[in-house]
Amino acid sequence: MRLRLTHLALTLALAIVLGSGLGIYLTYQAADQEFRDLLDEDLEQQTELLARLMAASPGALSDTELRALLSRTFRHDDEETLLVTITDLQTRRQLSNLDMAQWPSDTNKGRVTLQFDGHDWSGRQYRHEHILVQLLRRDDLYRELQGDIAEDIITPALASSGLTLLLLAALVGLVLWPLSRLIRQLEQRSAQDLSPLKPESPLREVAVVSERINQLMTDIAEVLERERRFAGELVHELRTPLTTLKLELACEEPDLPAISAEVERMARVVEQLLLLVRLDQGRWHHSFARQPLRPILAAVLERFGRRLPPEQRLLSSQLADLEARVEPTLLGILLDNLLSNTRRHCPAGTAVTVSLRREHNEVVLEVTDTGPGISPPLRASMGQGHTRLDSKSQGLGLGLAICHQIARAHGGRLTFLAREDGAPGLRVRLAIPF
Repeated sequence: MRLRLTHLALTLALAIVLGSGLGIYLTYQAADQEFRDLLDEDLEQQTELLARLMAASPGALSDTELRALLSRTFRHDDEETLLVTITDLQTRRQLSNLDMAQWPSDTNKGRVTLQFDGHDWSGRQYRHEHILVQLLRRDDLYRELQGDIAEDIITPALASSGLTLLLLAALVGLVLWPLSRLIRQLEQRSAQDLSPLKPESPLREVAVVSERINQLMTDIAEVLERERRFAGELVHELRTPLTTLKLELACEEPDLPAISAEVERMARVVEQLLLLVRLDQGRWHHSFARQPLRPILAAVLERFGRRLPPEQRLLSSQLADLEARVEPTLLGILLDNLLSNTRRHCPAGTAVTVSLRREHNEVVLEVTDTGPGISPPLRASMGQGHTRLDSKSQGLGLGLAICHQIARAHGGRLTFLAREDGAPGLRVRLAIPF
């Protein structure tokens, strides 16, 4: 069973309410008992003191003076109303501040309860020699006093609990509201919708989650787009040789050299596809050894020059003696693909120059031709890795994709620029760390 955050928040709020209520109740019970004990102890001390005083000074005050003193000392018009009774067990005289005339049923020290003037009274009595003193408080007044104390205890507790709940509600709302919006956005979108989410939250954690989800969807969208373009490139690269093979095999006398050329072409396409898959999956180790670049590039130029007809051998190079961390096979494939593209898409007589130099902290390999050149928008789109120059030819998509992946494997970048002298042509620039 999956729990919702709102349910957890409500459970937490309920737990806080119950905990606060239980705490208030226990506090009230403890305070009430402490208050009772304090009042009993106070009454006990007063009765003992009054009894000892009366026993120590018999006849010091007349009955009228003693009654007046008790009435002034123990008022009966507020919450502190006390019933004070002094009984002389020897002379059987009894005085009270409230004119109570009720002989005590028990003369021992301890708690005492009685009814007087329509009210229930409870308190303490103390006997010293022949003097018995009773101090009692009305039960209804005690309950009022108890209610005032409870109000003084409960009101701040309830106020603090209410404030805590408000703060909790604000915090939960601050967290759950953007999360709920984020969840609704995810639930409402289809599997094909990989557009970025639009979170609205001041919380850094929610923003980080949204950013990570957006980054994940962006990466997924890029992978899917790369897969779609890869499938398109695969179909395009294999369609022409397969069509040629189909036509030749349908003839009574197939052109075996043409069939052989198309088979070799398909083999090269498959090799490039396998290389592209390996690069996409990161199977090449990126911590390459540092080694000289000139021999690697010179070998590629020599092999490529041998493949050119004599009238098209307008290939020159300017290679500096530099070293960098490279993988020779990958670097050779990159240069060979760039040279093959110039041969495929440029007219006869196009001059190609390969240069290698250092610029600041980078090693720059450039392939410059004198062909017709490419428009700026197309040069920018070629930087995406799967851009085709001519849908009727063998294509440029896989070669460029492989070149871009090789550049990234070396921590570099591949760009397509106009010639520096402003003349027609194309300048392909590979920059890798020195």
